[in-house]
Amino acid sequence: MALSPELFKRLSRLNRELVRERLTTGDQPPPPRAGAAAAGQVPAAADLETLIPGETREALGGHFYLVRRRAEEFAFGPPDSSGGRSGDGKGLVGLYRRVFFGAALAVGPDDVHEDLRPLVLADPGAVAYLDIETCGLAGEPLFLVGLMRYRDDTLLIEQFLARDYSEERPVLAAVRQALADAACLVTFNGKTFDLPTVTARSLACGLFGRPAAPEHVDLLFEARRRWKGVLPNCRLQTLEELICGRRRAGDIPGCDIPAAYHEFVRSQRADDPARRMRSLRCLQTILHHNALDLLTMADLVTCILSGRQ
Repeated sequence: MALSPELFKRLSRLNRELVRERLTTGDQPPPPRAGAAAAGQVPAAADLETLIPGETREALGGHFYLVRRRAEEFAFGPPDSSGGRSGDGKGLVGLYRRVFFGAALAVGPDDVHEDLRPLVLADPGAVAYLDIETCGLAGEPLFLVGLMRYRDDTLLIEQFLARDYSEERPVLAAVRQALADAACLVTFNGKTFDLPTVTARSLACGLFGRPAAPEHVDLLFEARRRWKGVLPNCRLQTLEELICGRRRAGDIPGCDIPAAYHEFVRSQRADDPARRMRSLRCLQTILHHNALDLLTMADLVTCILSGRQ
């Protein structure tokens, strides 16, 4: 029996809500079962610090939450259907070292498109990868900025999190400071979305000083030059699967991230431990998503500069 369009929409919406409630990353335990709160099975410490270890930081008289993780802490998903590699963060760091400090660099400044030259010429420690998460479409507040740099013999991920809407300003101030000594900024679609959003939100938050302006490499442009018409599309996760050779596990669709963050903010003020736990699990998954975007950008860079693609 065919479903009416209205019934199909209602069922699809219900399914998305159920998926959001049950999302976890690959290294996380599942959220509490229905009825667990009544049975006293919801952990008493359903708080951010326990589930997402980090620290409160101050900037411009306000506070935000900083999460630091090393790339080695991440395990990637299964290989793609063509038998590509799955690997983990440790393997990626090793390859990154070989490309930038060893013999795996197969191209020089004259061998790449001029847009990529800043990446080849910059000191590896001065290359910063950036990815943001926002509350919706262009112009909406941002609540998470992920930065990744090669530090202390690893790819170090720093995630600047606004725990509620009031912390957006200190997040932006701290990110601007963190980028002050970067020589090259790497993004994916950052020229169209990430950087304009950071600029607009900085102005909206009263941050009028001109921030540091490192050379900017937007990998989306390079992806289109290389693979447009060859791959189904040039979305980051398509490149992750077909170029890097792996699929994600425990991710959240980007379109669901704003609603999940709004629910996190609301739930932290509610007297409902089970609801807080679900929202924190979803927030874990958002940070996981953001970190994987950063790691995939670094993986693409190694593919390009080592001549593998």
